[in-house]
Amino acid sequence: MNKDPSSSPFPPETGHLPSGLRIRDVVLGMNDGMVTLTSFLGGISGAPLSHTSILYAGLMTSLAGSLSMGAGALLATQSQNDLIRREIARERWEIAHVPELEKQEVYNLFISFGLPPEESHHITERIVADPEVWHRFMVREELGIHEEAMESPVKSAATLSLSFMAGALPPLLPYFFFPKAYEAFSVALVLSLLTLAVTGSIKSRLAGESPFKGAGEMILLGGAAAAAGLFLGEILPRFFHLS
Repeated sequence: MNKDPSSSPFPPETGHLPSGLRIRDVVLGMNDGMVTLTSFLGGISGAPLSHTSILYAGLMTSLAGSLSMGAGALLATQSQNDLIRREIARERWEIAHVPELEKQEVYNLFISFGLPPEESHHITERIVADPEVWHRFMVREELGIHEEAMESPVKSAATLSLSFMAGALPPLLPYFFFPKAYEAFSVALVLSLLTLAVTGSIKSRLAGESPFKGAGEMILLGGAAAAAGLFLGEILPRFFHLS
């Protein structure tokens, strides 16, 4: 029985994710920036430092973290793209120099899909008749690589870097308006949790899930990471008489 597509529990199908949608990098960068700054500020807010020194240290930590995330994303994406290109070139070489072995691999793939031998043989002959189709098939089905999925290193670096900075702003902003460090940090905690909830709800809405689910996940995971950072940055030094 056919149903109306509008009754589907999933978001409308677009064929592919919109260009430039990097929800993974955005969530990673914002969460990292927020947890890093919250933990750092919590660790130094109780130290005998001037308010200006704490604010300056927070700004420098935000900038350093943002640059570090961007550089890491650039190098990681470049390395991944280089690996993909090498494997694509290897597959083209194998088709040109060891075609019988590659042909057998195509046949074995269809057998593994559950197709009968005769049908697998027929489809294999159709595929290997065109070297470009053959190469594309091997790259996608044997290697699991989609050339279109290769990411731009610059875009990935910019997304993570800016996301880190955006995540670092909520815990840092109160220090511009509250002269006392403990007051600023209390507001910073509230702002950080609210921002985590908003980020998580947006992530879930994009995935077609309940926004409350994403908000809860981000608060629990991000909050736990920040609490661990606070423990390491403030409680442990006192325990070992380092402050």
